[in-house]
Order: sequence, then structure tokens, then C-alpha cells
Amino acid sequence: GRPLLDIPHLVTLYQAGELKLRELVTRTYHLDGINDALAALAAGEGARGIIRW
Repeated sequence: GRPLLDIPHLVTLYQAGELKLRELVTRTYHLDGINDALAALAAGEGARGIIRW
């Protein structure tokens, strides 16, 4: 990867509305639900979940 080049490019795409990040997230967990998130990941269900704190 080339994070110094790729990340600014991805930010630009997101700001232009061309990168739909919200549509990629399938579930949101709160930090106190971290064990649920890890269990879902282990079961193959949590690949597109995010943890909010």
C-alpha cells in the first residue's frame, strides 16, 4: 500500500460523494459491546461492523 498517497485520495473521493462508506457498514457496536463484536467477527458475521466510543 501507499498510505501517504491513498488516504488523501480516499478522503477526496468521500468528500465528493463518490465513496459511500456508510453503505459498507453492516452493524455498529458501542464500546461496551466489544465482546459481541468480537463474537460476530469470529462467527464470520462482523467483517463490516464498526465500534463507536
